[in-house]
Amino acid sequence: MLPKLDDLIQYQHQPVIASYRRNYPEQADRAEDLFQSMLKYLWVSQKHGDERRRSPDDPALDFVLVMHEEMRAIDNMWHNFILYTQDYTEFCHSYFGEYLHHQPDMALIQTHPQSEFAVLMEKYLLYLFENLGEETVTHWFGEHL
Repeated sequence: MLPKLDDLIQYQHQPVIASYRRNYPEQADRAEDLFQSMLKYLWVSQKHGDERRRSPDDPALDFVLVMHEEMRAIDNMWHNFILYTQDYTEFCHSYFGEYLHHQPDMALIQTHPQSEFAVLMEKYLLYLFENLGEETVTHWFGEHL
């Protein structure tokens, strides 16, 4: 079950945001934005997984939706949210119908050769663009595009 993105991004958890501000004071002014980005990432990763299961032979979906280094702050927010175990579990079940596990170092276990990185990254960015829009892609990867 995939919620509407507009509904999901209404979710707020001020203690997670406050904790992030304490743990990452150099990014305190970005904490609310990073929480929203984390919600978007969770949504788009679930959407990608659902679509891959429904269309396993679709070449446009043949990439792993991972947190790239450019998204480290978003990943740190996710880690912070997971520490609120009961709230995170309830959030996952309420919005996605299941617990969303965090698999670290997914980029290291990809089955595609490094020589295909540019093609896979293009698919990844196009998927984000089509599902989250140009503003999000630019926000997450702007200085690297």
